[in-house]
Amino acid sequence: MVAEPMTTQPGRDWIDLSRPPARPPERPGASAPSRVSAVGRGLVTGLDQIRTGAARAGSAIAGHLHPAMSVAAAPLRRVAPAWQDAAGRVGAHPLASRVAGAARRAGALPWGRALVLAGLGALGGAAVFLGWCAATLPPLGGTQPTPRTITVQAEDGTPVARRGLVQGQLLPLEAVAPAMRQAFLAAQDPWFEDEYRLDAGGIAAVVGRSFRDTISDGPRSGGPRLTQRLVRHDLIGAAPGDARSLADRVREAILVLWLSARESDGQILARALGLASFGPGLTGIDAAARILFGKEAAALGTAEAAYLAGLSLNPDLRPDRDVAAIRTLGHAVLDGMVMRGTLSAAEAAEASRTLDGLSPAGTTPVTRSGVPDLVLAAAADRLGPEPPREAVLRTTLDRDLQAMAEKAVERRLDAAGRGAARAGLLVLGPDGGVRAVVAGGAPLGPTPEARRAASASLRHLDRDGRPVYDRLVAGPMPAAERRRALLTLLASLARPPEGADDPASRDGMFVGPVGDLLVGISLSGTTTENGAGDGPEALFQDLAAQVAKARPAPVAEAREAARETGSTARSVGRLAWQSPDERPAATPSLRGVPRVIDTGRLRLDGQSVRLAGVEGQGGAFAREFRQYLRRREVTCQPAGGADLYRCRTGDQDLSEVVLFNGAGRAAAGAPPELQAAEANAKARKAGLWQ
Repeated sequence: MVAEPMTTQPGRDWIDLSRPPARPPERPGASAPSRVSAVGRGLVTGLDQIRTGAARAGSAIAGHLHPAMSVAAAPLRRVAPAWQDAAGRVGAHPLASRVAGAARRAGALPWGRALVLAGLGALGGAAVFLGWCAATLPPLGGTQPTPRTITVQAEDGTPVARRGLVQGQLLPLEAVAPAMRQAFLAAQDPWFEDEYRLDAGGIAAVVGRSFRDTISDGPRSGGPRLTQRLVRHDLIGAAPGDARSLADRVREAILVLWLSARESDGQILARALGLASFGPGLTGIDAAARILFGKEAAALGTAEAAYLAGLSLNPDLRPDRDVAAIRTLGHAVLDGMVMRGTLSAAEAAEASRTLDGLSPAGTTPVTRSGVPDLVLAAAADRLGPEPPREAVLRTTLDRDLQAMAEKAVERRLDAAGRGAARAGLLVLGPDGGVRAVVAGGAPLGPTPEARRAASASLRHLDRDGRPVYDRLVAGPMPAAERRRALLTLLASLARPPEGADDPASRDGMFVGPVGDLLVGISLSGTTTENGAGDGPEALFQDLAAQVAKARPAPVAEAREAARETGSTARSVGRLAWQSPDERPAATPSLRGVPRVIDTGRLRLDGQSVRLAGVEGQGGAFAREFRQYLRRREVTCQPAGGADLYRCRTGDQDLSEVVLFNGAGRAAAGAPPELQAAEANAKARKAGLWQ
């Protein structure tokens, strides 16, 4: 078949595609084409103007965005040298050449070029993602929170506890005591000073640890564990157990590599000390040393350093509330310092003894009970979603009653010889609010009963100087409900602290009314001569006597309170002395062989009996009094109160016998013969008066 030659129409040539066709010359008679050309020229001119305006607008926008983009790219510029160094090390690794060879071989296969392009696209997307993560790194100095202060007050406005946000300054390592540095390393990373190489294996190890949810505490052969904790918890702000995004994990790896490559071990340790959390809202060793111990970081002792280092292991603990739990962590820190060789066994033993008696500034029985924190939780909804700069919470805590409770507990613990003894005390008002509290073990937890008591204890709330909540009058709580709540709270308050051994010897609990107040006592870890129950009751009687002196209540009111609560305790209000003719005829006399509680109280016929006119003593005097009575029969006649009696054995008045031997003091308002017996003992320097 012969191909026919291609021909063209007469008068037409082929178009040369190598250059644009020449514009035909305009003819004078072509009016329509001239109008079309004018319209085209106008359209082109308009498009040129639009492009020019867009270019000017783009330049203006770029000028405005340039400062912000420069700030955002600053972290990327800082990490660029480290990344270039790391990229060079990765490229020199034999694995990189193998990957490149595999890519060349894949490109020669069918569909291999598409796969290579897809891989390159994925690498490009990963590079963009890495660049975005690097550009959004958190500042290395940590976030600077706005200082906030919340003050919890007693009923009269006396400060009870303070909470808030405080961040100290970043101190150079030389401004921190050597004991604090070693204690912090023993707590956070005992192997921090081991040799570590940031080669390909080291980089892979850092990336692998960044993608794990936990940070191992076991030994390892090098590795920036302290750096990783600093980045994860203090810079990125991820709490242990929190879910972390992929971007956070990548940022962690970037920052760990950057700090490991650019800063020395001393600089990283100083940064970690300056950004570590030492309790809720308390950041940095500078602030922790000043607020908790009232001294500079350079002046911290070994026991104080162990306390703070232990607190850094669990920053959710409150320094002035969870004292026992923090001391337990501090002892573990001292063991770690001995293991690292920075502390001898003798020095650790001495520091351990100091640590057992160490408490931060502002620690009181009220703060250790956890009541201020429960009240803060109860007021959270009224404080609003945005924390205030300053807030004041006033509670039902009675400062005078609190002082009486603390003194009564101190006296009882002194009489028991301290040791492992623990005494807890709780006083609830008519509305269920906490009037006084002494922690006997662990602080109160957020149970329904504790939250209810905290809500009833909140009286007034100021937010930034503006009143938000005011509860001047509260309705009374039913007696049975109040008693159940007190027993539940007392059991929680008396449980042993975490890590402590529960003593085998227990005295138990005692609950009774004092006027319109309901008092609960718990005593653990003591041994009494007269059986279980005497210890808590003795503490109750001591507190009730102090309250009666400060707030005398009518007999009818005390009896009515005892009847409502159903308590086996008797009303203990101090009453005026009465003659036998004025004594209530319905109160029977008692007869039998008593058990001695102390030199002012006996247990007779199953009830507690107070010797009229005597303030009793325990210890050796109580033992001598017990030996004096032995198995003698005693007859007791009422002396004006539900548990106040004049007791005799034979012809001897026991109140006069106690005071004559100097085994007690005459109570206020005692009859003349008892005051004379006390004066005789003072003149002879007998008993207490030696």
